[in-house]
Amino acid sequence: MLTKIGTVLAVIGALFIGYVGVSYLLAPQSMAPNFGLPSWPRGEGAGFLAVKGIRDVVSGLVILAIALTGNRRVLGWAMLAIALTPIGDMLLVLFSGGTPAIAFGVHGATAALVALTGGLLLSGPRPKPATSFTTPLVS
Repeated sequence: MLTKIGTVLAVIGALFIGYVGVSYLLAPQSMAPNFGLPSWPRGEGAGFLAVKGIRDVVSGLVILAIALTGNRRVLGWAMLAIALTPIGDMLLVLFSGGTPAIAFGVHGATAALVALTGGLLLSGPRPKPATSFTTPLVS
């Protein structure tokens, strides 16, 4: 049951972060203030907002691709690794003089939810190891 909840949360999270990424690609100046930094790139530097958009779209696609394989343990480990992204974002906002409320309320909460999702996915029973059959290369 917990792994099913984890799977649903992972898919919802993947769709949400994909939406955020597309929003950064299509309307970066309207999205940038929501990140929590005191300022954001403008002019030639504004291309860095697209980097965030691409990163978020790819994160969502990776989660969906792993979810489609049906391997919940791999998805759980991937979610735990992916939780490092919002942790990094939170620290970036905090150390750059950004808004602590957004750092903790958006990025910190996201990291906690992603890590919780990974934990739920890993809470299920471990599958039995597959028996491997090997064929010698030389007889």
